[in-house]
Amino acid sequence: MVDFGLISLLYFVRWRADAALEEADSTGFVGLLEEKQAEELVVFLQLTLKELNSRRHASVPLLPERVRISRELRIFIGPKELKIRPMAKTILLLFLRHPEGIVLKEIGLYKNEMLGLYRRVMRSLEPEVAEHRVQRILDIFNNDLNVNISRVNAAFAAMIKDERRLFYKIQGPPGEPKKLLLDRSWVCWE
Repeated sequence: MVDFGLISLLYFVRWRADAALEEADSTGFVGLLEEKQAEELVVFLQLTLKELNSRRHASVPLLPERVRISRELRIFIGPKELKIRPMAKTILLLFLRHPEGIVLKEIGLYKNEMLGLYRRVMRSLEPEVAEHRVQRILDIFNNDLNVNISRVNAAFAAMIKDERRLFYKIQGPPGEPKKLLLDRSWVCWE
């Protein structure tokens, strides 16, 4: 996309430089005027670069990294693997499967799906132990669900240092569905 403001700014810089040189030639005080004009031009160029940088940062959206989930349910953000605890990984996978979001008070509706994911993440775990751990997450009077959501968000914040981390944050207003802003076209399930 063409930034017409940038083009206008560059033409202005060229015009200003040409005008300064013409003025210096016509007066005979070339040395004095060149020095003064050069100082003004340097200040002007510094301000121009500052403005260009602010426009560039404001107009260029940061795109998220692709998320790849392997058959073994390992999660990769770009080339890096996201290392998180098994229950936090289970919760992240559940939210990735539900772009519409999940109301936390209704997390019990996802018990079977969550249990299946947790068993796949923890392959060597006894079924009764997996059932007990998932049940703790589903207990709305227990804080384990919120703790694990915080772990997911902290893992992304540690991995992604710029504003893109907001694409991966599990978030939403109280009482409404919590979800990731990440467009699911950026997620590849193997």
